[in-house]
Amino acid sequence: MKSYDGCWTCRLRKKRCDEIRPVCRNCSALQITCHFGEEKPSWMDGGLGQKEKAEEVKREVRSAAARRRGALPNEVLEPIAAGLATGGLNRQSTSIPFRGEPTPDSSPGWTSTHTPPGTEPASSTARQDSWNRPDGLSISNLSDGKLGDSELDRRFMMFYFDHFFPFLFPFYKPPLLEGGRSWIIELVVGNQAMWHTTLCLSTYFVSVALDGAISGHKVCKTAAWEKVLNQMGVTFMMLQRNLQDIASSDTQDLIVKTSRIMGSIVQLQRFEISAGNFENCRKHLSAAIALFRKIFQAAENDIGRDELPTFSGVLSHMGRPLWAITSQPSGAWSSDQAAFRFYSALLIVDDIIASTCMEEPPRLLEYHARLLTNSGSPDGRPPLNLEDFMGCENWVMLQIGEISALEAWKKSAKKSGQLDMMELVARASAIKQTLLENLARLDAEANTPETNPLGLFTLYNDQLPPMPGGCTAFVTRVWAHAAVLYLSIMVSGWQPGSAGVRENVVRILELLEQMPAPELLRTMVWPFCIVGCLAEPGEESRFRAMADALVPHQLFRPARKALEIMENVWKCRDELTIDTDFAACVCSLGYMSLLV
Repeated sequence: MKSYDGCWTCRLRKKRCDEIRPVCRNCSALQITCHFGEEKPSWMDGGLGQKEKAEEVKREVRSAAARRRGALPNEVLEPIAAGLATGGLNRQSTSIPFRGEPTPDSSPGWTSTHTPPGTEPASSTARQDSWNRPDGLSISNLSDGKLGDSELDRRFMMFYFDHFFPFLFPFYKPPLLEGGRSWIIELVVGNQAMWHTTLCLSTYFVSVALDGAISGHKVCKTAAWEKVLNQMGVTFMMLQRNLQDIASSDTQDLIVKTSRIMGSIVQLQRFEISAGNFENCRKHLSAAIALFRKIFQAAENDIGRDELPTFSGVLSHMGRPLWAITSQPSGAWSSDQAAFRFYSALLIVDDIIASTCMEEPPRLLEYHARLLTNSGSPDGRPPLNLEDFMGCENWVMLQIGEISALEAWKKSAKKSGQLDMMELVARASAIKQTLLENLARLDAEANTPETNPLGLFTLYNDQLPPMPGGCTAFVTRVWAHAAVLYLSIMVSGWQPGSAGVRENVVRILELLEQMPAPELLRTMVWPFCIVGCLAEPGEESRFRAMADALVPHQLFRPARKALEIMENVWKCRDELTIDTDFAACVCSLGYMSLLV
């Protein structure tokens, strides 16, 4: 039935609207734009404009439906999150039929940098065969002389290595003396789930690149999107098989195989976010965290003592580095070690950012000291330097995690009537002091020239735009000011007009408008969102301009999602109370958006 009082989207679609604002249930369920407003939109003209808008909404519905099909099924995710600690998964509980399921003989198995006892090491010929053979990961028929699926897959894969991976992770430039990024090829070629997930990413990226670039692009995009959906189905099947495989593994095999599955899920998460699907973030994150814990539990069981395994101890279970250099704190990581470091860093960041809108501490908080601080390390380096992976120094992410944990404590204590404001202020003051001291250090070092002790070996790292103090210092400064804003909201409530909030909003806006390249914003989506939510009406256009500068928009879905959240907040700015928090803003769309 038509709705005369609901949103304009439902009226256009001639559907009954429940009139929930800012997003009605119809639009929320379909993941489409919900148009509210007292004034009739110009396209509701009863003629050509309305007809064109109706077609646009239909395309949006179809696109969202395709994205939703990319969700990792509950049958895969829930056993991971709930049952991994028991030591294995029931084969029947995770078995889902897939059409065209490849046989085990038609796909390469696991490859590893270590050799299990009693087996011969894998030859380079076997690994080369898994890369080249047309009957390997995808079956092709070249008898007609046309480009086969296998060759096409390899081209998509190289497109990912050459273009999409550097685009997604511009700060990840490991030195050649640590092995560089060769582990990506090693892992993808030897891991079926990772192969298909990577194909999903690359195919999506190619489909966007083709959009409007050549004639007949709609056919190309349709074919590319069908390939994405096909690869997603195979990915789910491979993840199930891999989960079943780890149940009977010894400690070393268990750690290596579990880390690969964890990496596949983290990468799957990044694909869905890149494609604009945020509704499965919690499930993917829970699954990856459960696997991460299982890895440390396996290492702890192997130690057999009452001490917690270190990160380096877990890495040692994956084999030995390829080589070691006396003058360097670490050698060249094996492919499994490098992959685990990379995906662990992403997972730590994802967990911290997710905790800011889930009203609970980071679930990996207990690992922060072991992974993100030097913990008495003789070389003074933490096991993971997040600035090497996402451009932000560890101390900022540590403090955001602490603020999130303090907010969860505050809400729990307030609910039980036991909130001690003096304790809250004391703990918050310590966090603020850490943030301000480090910000002062960054400001003092802003004009310090960067040194390059390895010369030629790090030349290829200089791909980020040059700026005073370096890009990581710039990104870290933006994140730190956003952390101060987050802390202020947590302690004092939603007060966008207060002097402290305004000072940091103005400072972050100034920094963001000094970016040497608009694309750098994709590494600062969470700060972009929190400062935007606190912006004044006169500043809204500046945030829209920054988001609009990211083209094509399909490659910057998290930034577009952040803008969508801001605009929701701006619409109901006068209705927000002091009890409003950042979590409520992020979840105003009806689900948690992981802004990474």
